[in-house]
Formats: sequence, structure tokens, C-alpha cells
Amino acid sequence: MKLFTNKFMSLLLACACLAACSQKEESQPAKVTETIVVQEPVLPPTAQKTEEEKPVSQPVSAPAEGQQAKTSPSKTHYPNEVLLQVKAWDKKLQFLKTHFEQTAQYDGVPVSKSQGVLYYDKTKNMLRLDTTDDDGKTEQMAITDKKQILILDGQGHEITTLSWQEWQQGQPNQALFDFGNYTALLARHHATLKEPYLLELTPKEGEKYTLYLTLSEQDYFPQKIKIVSNLMETEAVLVDTQKNQTLAFDTFRQGGLFK
Repeated sequence: MKLFTNKFMSLLLACACLAACSQKEESQPAKVTETIVVQEPVLPPTAQKTEEEKPVSQPVSAPAEGQQAKTSPSKTHYPNEVLLQVKAWDKKLQFLKTHFEQTAQYDGVPVSKSQGVLYYDKTKNMLRLDTTDDDGKTEQMAITDKKQILILDGQGHEITTLSWQEWQQGQPNQALFDFGNYTALLARHHATLKEPYLLELTPKEGEKYTLYLTLSEQDYFPQKIKIVSNLMETEAVLVDTQKNQTLAFDTFRQGGLFK
């Protein structure tokens, strides 16, 4: 049986003020004497600006008409606040459907690549994970109530059943299946905020590894899950995530184990 999760962004317009110089002609009543008038040289328009007309400094470019200046919303980036945001998803997440792309490498050398779709229903405590080929066709399916797990082939035929713990322990990226259990996950780890949206988790006891959760800048929902253990690195990227949208009635009714 193949391990299916391992397949898994002023200019200011200067107004040139053109000054027109006018000369007054004087007339003499009797004898006209020739007067030499010394005229000022005619300057080009740009040189006729007075000191007051010259811009002292160039101001910062203003937004184009109809556009608004972009402002970044205020975010909390304190470790405890971020942890609270992650834990909050345990309470408000009822349904989840997300595509994932998972890669694994050993000592920098790629060893596997997979993709698929994950479904989660909190009310039923049910989770389904489909692995798909490059064309999106289901190759294998796993459905679980987190007590036992049913493995099906692409046509929905039963392959085997396993205990949840037995199957999960064999997965290189177990956190991919921990939706609805992130409060417990965080409780088992020491957490460090490495970057504003990047949590680094290390286990308080047991096997040593490092788990990274990259969170959404909009709502702190996990977008990327990576685990590094010795030279092995497995990363799952969540895409097209739909949160709290009701799932189809028969999502978890494949096969005969769960009715």
C-alpha cells in the first residue's frame, strides 16, 4: 500500500507663468529725438519664473486621482496573541475544504511529491483526504472519524482499515491532519514567533523535530505546514482553502464503514 500523503505587490505639474512685457511709447510734440531704448533680453519661458514661482522642494507624489493611499491594517505580532488567534480556529472552524500540495526531501534531495484535497467536518469529527494525479483524478482516498480509518482506491473500493493512531504515526506531516486539534497541538510544543506570521514549534518531550506553521496575514489560518526531522523535510502548502462552507452530504459516505 502506498503512503498517499507523501504523493501529497509626482510628479507635480508645474504651471509656467509667462509674463508679457509691454513697452510704452512716448511722443514728442515738435522735434522728435531719436532715443536708444535698451531692451532686456527676451528670456525663454522657463527662465521668466520669479523666485516665488520656483518650487522650493519636490513634495512626495500624491496618489493618482480616484486612487486611495494604501494602508496596512494594524496587526498583532506578539507570540501569545498569535497563539490565541490559532487556537481560536479550533472554536470557529466547523467545515474545511482545501487543496494541498505536499513535497518531501531528504538532505535537500526531493524524494516525493503529491497533491490532493482535504475535507473536515467538526460536527461529525470526520476527515477525508484524497490524493490525486496531475489531472485531478482521485488515486486514493482515506476517510476517518479519528478512531479508525478506511483506505479506498480511486474507484471507491475498500483496500483496508487501520486504527487512526496506527495510520497517523506513519505520516511524515501529521499536523496536516490536526485541524480541530490545534489547541492540543500547541500545548504539546514550545512555540516561538520567528516572523510575524511564522510559528516555530518544538516538542516538549519525545522525538525531536521542528514544526513550522506559516499563517495567513488576513486571518492567521495556516497556509503552510512544514516539519523538519533530522535530514527529512516535509512541507504541505494549502491552496484554494474554503472555511466554514457546508460540505456535500455524501462527503464521508464513501465505502461502507461510515454511514
